[in-house]
Order: sequence, then C-alpha cells, then structure tokens
Amino acid sequence: MSGPPRIRDVRADMPNYAQYRGDRRSGAVTGIAVHHSATANPATGVAMENARAIFLHHVRTLGWSKGGYHYIVHPTGVIEYALDEETPAFHAGFRDPDDSLALEHGQYWNNHLLAICLLGWFDHDRVGREGSTPIPNQFTAPTPGQWQALLDLLRDLMQRHGVAAHAVRGHRELTGCRTRCPGANVDLDALRAALAIPQTGDGR
Repeated sequence: MSGPPRIRDVRADMPNYAQYRGDRRSGAVTGIAVHHSATANPATGVAMENARAIFLHHVRTLGWSKGGYHYIVHPTGVIEYALDEETPAFHAGFRDPDDSLALEHGQYWNNHLLAICLLGWFDHDRVGREGSTPIPNQFTAPTPGQWQALLDLLRDLMQRHGVAAHAVRGHRELTGCRTRCPGANVDLDALRAALAIPQTGDGR
C-alpha cells in the first residue's frame, strides 16, 4: 500500500534562492527525468548528502546559478522539494551549438523535464572520487522505502502535469546525454511498468 509522498519543502533554504525564485520555464512539462546523486560513503557505500549539500556543490563548485533537481529522494523515503517545479533545472543539458538534434541546443531536457534525484550511487564496483579506493558493494540499489517514495512522487507529478509512464526516463536514456545515471542497478523498464499499473483509491 502506498500513500501521498512525504515531502519536505526546503526550497527557501537553497543557495541563491532569492535570485532565481522567479525563473519560469518557457514551455510545458513533457516528462520526468530520474537521476542518482552518485555519492556514497567510501567506507560503507551508504548514500550521502542532502538537497542543500548537493545544491551548494552545484552553485559553489560548478558555478551554476541554482541546483539541478526539483526533488531529492532519501533512502528513508523522505522527499525534499528543492526547486520550484515551474523553474527549469540544470540536470541533463549537453552541448549542441548547431542544434543538430533539434533539442533546443541541448537544453530541451532542462527546459521541459522535471528532475528527481535519488540519493545514492547505484552501480557495483564503485571507486572513490580520487580514482583508486574501492567502495564496498553495499547500498548499490535504492532501498524499498526509497523506491516506494519515488513511485508515489512520480504518480503525483504524472497526474498533475499530464505525463504518461513512457515519458518517465532515466538520465542515461535522454538523447544527447552520455552517462550511466541513475545507475546500472536502477531498472527503468520495471519503474515504468509499475507506473503504468492503474491505482485504486486506497493506493493499491
């Protein structure tokens, strides 16, 4: 059984919020992209960070004006609402100066897809950021609570924005993006199959 997603609104706590809070996307939401943070404790493999830590990295280290995701889903099932749904996010852009793919010069996904980030790194045989230290093969897939929270959140967003299950995509499935995100251990076909199952009024 599932229910309404447990969402914690942290938008006002994000860096630069006052500067970008009025930004609005130029077109409709046409889909939803699923990402993972690709961060893990090097000693345990457990997911690290939260929305503010991720957004601080995006702003202070990468030089972006704002963070890259609308929602962050924790292993506990808690969801952080970090960026206004109406605001485009920097989550799946790519360089296409000649617009050869007809995807708004590589910005289509940023402009038209909502972005959800699962906290964790969902691959086996991970190596620390310095490139040499192996990370234990633990916590290499979303927890049951995290997966259920993702499903609940996706169903809510799909209903409110008129998005079909086939328009829920992993970052790696987006044309022009070269990445493994959201990790080899996230079964995107299974995710879409679950989303396509009609839900009854009690969430079952």
